[in-house]
Amino acid sequence: MTTPSEQMQVLDMISQGKITAAEGEELLKALAASAPKPKVQPVRVDPAAVAASGYSANLGAGLAAELRKLGIERVQLHELQEMRLHDVNADFVREIAALGYEDVDLDDLVNLRMQNVSPEYIRELRAAGLDEDVDLDELIDCSHHGVTPEFLRAIRKAGIRDLDVHEIIKCHDHGVNSEFLRGMGDAGLTDLDMDELVKCHDHGVNPEFLREMREAGIKDLDVDELVKCHDHGVTPEFLRGMREAGLKDLDLDELVQCFDHGVTPEFLKGMRNAGLNDLDVDELVECYDHGVTPEFLWAMRNAGLKDLDVDELVECFDHGITVEFITALREAGIKDLDVDELVECSDQGVTPEFIRSIREVGLKDMDVDTLVVLADHGVTPETLRAAHLENPELETEELVELVTEGLDLEASGSKKKSGTHIHIH
Repeated sequence: MTTPSEQMQVLDMISQGKITAAEGEELLKALAASAPKPKVQPVRVDPAAVAASGYSANLGAGLAAELRKLGIERVQLHELQEMRLHDVNADFVREIAALGYEDVDLDDLVNLRMQNVSPEYIRELRAAGLDEDVDLDELIDCSHHGVTPEFLRAIRKAGIRDLDVHEIIKCHDHGVNSEFLRGMGDAGLTDLDMDELVKCHDHGVNPEFLREMREAGIKDLDVDELVKCHDHGVTPEFLRGMREAGLKDLDLDELVQCFDHGVTPEFLKGMRNAGLNDLDVDELVECYDHGVTPEFLWAMRNAGLKDLDVDELVECFDHGITVEFITALREAGIKDLDVDELVECSDQGVTPEFIRSIREVGLKDMDVDTLVVLADHGVTPETLRAAHLENPELETEELVELVTEGLDLEASGSKKKSGTHIHIH
């Protein structure tokens, strides 16, 4: 380095015209080159500290020399002890520097040893295709996640190249290895990127699943569709079962809808055996969601309700029309009702018990509509019996009209001004 006085002398010569600016620059360079270089100070470690750390005098000196090349001039006793503990020796420091990592500090060197990142490991990763500009933290990540040179060579050979460290680690952590890659390619799924491969592996879309899906006739699906199949249970077995049960040519959404709503091959076969054929997916799903099972179908058919469509069957189930309900109504004398009448009975509380209690009054010729009117007005057997005793001459229809009108008047707070007056108990 030139001194200030030398620099001033050169400037004066340029200003006086004795030399040109270019010549002055060259003169300054020559002076700087001839100046003696400052002597590099050795690592300042007390000899007693070196001995205390476990290094011999020679090993300590060699390590100090290598550290000095990296610009590390001061080392404390605890740092020496840590380096000794993790076998950070002169050869290790020299090889790490030779690989291009000359800006390391003591913590870096110790951490490399702790994470088993040796110079040999780095060289082998590079030979397997890892970029040389990968930093130490990325190398430590590779070692920590088990990325070996063999793994890197294998996935590159299988066709996965130009991945950064994080992508390589992601492949390793998610099982996207050379065997998986070759299997997927052999099964017909090629040209997938790393994210798609990871997604396939995580969701069980493996080579075996792919081959079986193709054998079952499902082809040309993209990754998202294949994942959707696997996640929703649309397996090759499910596909074959649905076809054997008679449901063919379904698209992916229909297959997923079937599985999600319990429309399995067993359910489909059961519905067909119970007499419900030629239903589309929406009708099958509606049946399952509303409890219209093969068992329910058989029960309704055995109870005499045959040839019902899906809407009628669903209406029966939703309104509590069970075999027991139908049988009890028949035993109470109410027979041959259609679905709408059965639903009206159930909704208005015309139960077998209600029918029997009304008949005990002595009125046995009531039809369903009359029973519904009585139930809807909350007419009790006691009320009907009292009205019948006070008006024995009235026919059933007249008696019902009298009682229900009386209840309507009471409900509105009015008094009947003409006709027969009855007491409602």
